[in-house]
Amino acid sequence: MKEAVLILVVATVFQSGSRIPASADAADAAERLSGRRAHMGAQIRLLAGHRLAGPAITMRAVRDDGASSTGEGLKAIRVLENAAPGSVIVLVLDGEKDFAVFGATFATLAKSRNLAGFVVDGGMRGVEAFRSLGVPLFARGTVAGSAGGHYRLVSIGEPIVCGDLQVAEGDVIVADEDGVAVVPKDVDQEVFALAARLRRDKEELLPLIRKLGSYTKAAAEQAKKRKPGRD
Repeated sequence: MKEAVLILVVATVFQSGSRIPASADAADAAERLSGRRAHMGAQIRLLAGHRLAGPAITMRAVRDDGASSTGEGLKAIRVLENAAPGSVIVLVLDGEKDFAVFGATFATLAKSRNLAGFVVDGGMRGVEAFRSLGVPLFARGTVAGSAGGHYRLVSIGEPIVCGDLQVAEGDVIVADEDGVAVVPKDVDQEVFALAARLRRDKEELLPLIRKLGSYTKAAAEQAKKRKPGRD
């Protein structure tokens, strides 16, 4: 049942318009509707791929130097193997961030499972595999050392704080070169509708700015062109 719900969320996101909104539009729209910040901090940046959109599967790991590298790795692998196509794996390392959570094995598995990509509040390695496979990856950066044997998974599917922003399982992640936006799952359709309107308004305004050489004149001209009753 849970997997079916995730697949439905992915389908509605991708069918909600002619294109998935940019992260900036999604963040602005989500903040307007929810009244809360909707973007992760600048420390979470694009390392591979171009953009992603899909429902979050949340994971949290804590420092434990006695953890089994094999056992914890298999836990994470099972999460990916049970994830619905189009899902975004969102993981946070609590405490020290300079350990690589996932690498080439996980990139290959994600590609074979048609997952949307990864957002990691921690380090990564094997980035060349992500790039060659075209698997989108957002993280703090790259490090050579593995989190295996140093971290233990303590929650899967529970709310986490990633990139200084709370993320719940099923929230829709929209990420591109500008950063990572998080759209609450209970208002995702309203957010995407508003994001599309914000993008249309901007695309109408920019040519006017170039033509008139003035933002204020362009905004006034745009207002004149709008029909009464327009959203």
